[in-house]
Amino acid sequence: MTALLRLGHCNRRNSCKMELPGLAFAVWMFICLCGPLDGYPNGKIREVCSSMMPHHGSSPQLSPEHTITVNETEFKPGDKIEVNLSGPDFEGFFIQARNAEHLDSPAVGSFILTDQRLSQLLTCGHRKNSAVSHTSKTKKKYVEVYWIAPGDAPRHVQFLATVVTKYKTFWVRIPGAIVSQPNALSPTMPLHRTSETVSTSHPVSYLTKPFSASGCGSTKFCVRNPSSCDPESASCFFLSFQREKRSVRIEMSGPSEGYLAFALSHDQWMGGDDAYLCVNEDHHVSVNTAYLKGRKSPILDSENALEDVSWRLVDGVLQCSFRRNIHLTAYKGRFNLDANYYIFLADGEVSEGGLIYKHHRQPLITSRMYNVTGLPQDIGGSRSPQLIKAHGALMFVAWITTVSIGVIVARFFKPVWSHSFLFGKEMWFQVHRMLMLTTVVLTSVSFVLPFVYRGGWSKVSQAGFHPFLGCTVMALAIFQPLMAGFRPSPHAPRRQLFNWFHWSTGTTARILAVVTMFLGMDLPALDLPDPWDTYTMIGFVAWHVGIDVLLEIHSYCLIRKVEVIEDDRIQILQSLTSAEAEGHLFKQVVLTIYICGNIVFLIAFLAAVNQI
Repeated sequence: MTALLRLGHCNRRNSCKMELPGLAFAVWMFICLCGPLDGYPNGKIREVCSSMMPHHGSSPQLSPEHTITVNETEFKPGDKIEVNLSGPDFEGFFIQARNAEHLDSPAVGSFILTDQRLSQLLTCGHRKNSAVSHTSKTKKKYVEVYWIAPGDAPRHVQFLATVVTKYKTFWVRIPGAIVSQPNALSPTMPLHRTSETVSTSHPVSYLTKPFSASGCGSTKFCVRNPSSCDPESASCFFLSFQREKRSVRIEMSGPSEGYLAFALSHDQWMGGDDAYLCVNEDHHVSVNTAYLKGRKSPILDSENALEDVSWRLVDGVLQCSFRRNIHLTAYKGRFNLDANYYIFLADGEVSEGGLIYKHHRQPLITSRMYNVTGLPQDIGGSRSPQLIKAHGALMFVAWITTVSIGVIVARFFKPVWSHSFLFGKEMWFQVHRMLMLTTVVLTSVSFVLPFVYRGGWSKVSQAGFHPFLGCTVMALAIFQPLMAGFRPSPHAPRRQLFNWFHWSTGTTARILAVVTMFLGMDLPALDLPDPWDTYTMIGFVAWHVGIDVLLEIHSYCLIRKVEVIEDDRIQILQSLTSAEAEGHLFKQVVLTIYICGNIVFLIAFLAAVNQI
């Protein structure tokens, strides 16, 4: 067990005692005092004083293996009674005394410790020292404490305990010995003797066959990814809602070795959502409700509002089914199902201790809000928002197609198109300028789209260096045409300096743009098919460098050929004209092939974007 609770904070009185030298000790103390932890290995668990239910993302065990015994069966106010908890090795525990006739009532009396290394006192409600818990997750077989009977004690008092042996293995409110005041009548209510009757979970069964898409759009509301996929398929994510009078039957399926989850949300952002998780740990599946607060780990509910829970795990496909009422006013954080919501569908991994990791890719999110109890529909969803798709596509067109062709035209086609004019200027220059201005326009439009999607600069971003490099590329793309507007005349003394700055700025922008695209393709928001997205980019870079090298070699060979002809001094004019014609034809053929290759890479990228 990493803790008796899943989320929480160590306060300044916590005993975070570990012998860690130097900096490690300082870091540990900082985490204990300030940071959120995954649990309470030190037993400070006041938040569960009422339910005694750990937030460990699974249901409690039914048949208790541990016992609670006392040395007396009667008590008077002020008496001290020895209480013992014993059984197989356990890591965490929580002991209280309650009114035996009203076990949901507050804790009764107070405790005294016998070994402060194993146990500590807690204050539940307004009664000091009214509970006992562990101090660490050190394994133990036996705990002894003393209970002090209060002056206002009820007639019958029962000792209850929650015991944790592993993170996912625990028993809740194990009923223990009962002590009574002298001459007290027998209890008016039957006392619980097994944890089965006080379990907060509903019975769980095993699905005998996979889900079916039959009825999607006619009798039940379905979300599928990819669209129209078969839930029996190993690559299909499936979610369905079928109304049954005042309740809804929900089925969820998908390839996952960890967990599947869906959430109902008022917007397309994580936070403040009603979530449902199917968690697979050691081939046992637990189904839980949870609340999503911000972009943090889900907060699992201690009380489960789900009924008729069943699950199936075959060949890596996790399926779970459950039913819940349309209205759950008694459960905090549960949304009414007869309203409109965005629907999220996610999957991820679970640690050996049962900790739920963040989904490793972008969740599927519906494009608009739906009422799952309204008109049945069969819809799909996207794991990448449309604006982010457009952002990636426009950047790819700009920096893979237009800028690459524009650079090759300026570098190698001056002699080819030097005698052809377009709108009063050399054709090579007009083509180059048109392609570069198109690059600036596409980059500017694409640059704005993530800000529109995020509503500004995101302070909680997982994009790493991508946005910072993107801003740099945008600045260079704007600076380049501005600098070109002030270029000196061809024979001006500063023309060479301008040429050098123009070339270096453009080359830097292109290199940074390619690096930025490499980083962006692996971001969850775009969710391109890995590793083919990386292979496509590597293929383009190799393609462009290969064409560039080929044209450089050709230009060098052409120059050498002209030099040989000039040295021979024979038929110079005719030979030069023939060499130039051959060279121009070769370059035009290479440019045509290069453009076709770029179009192929562009189509491959756009096809990948369209699939997500």
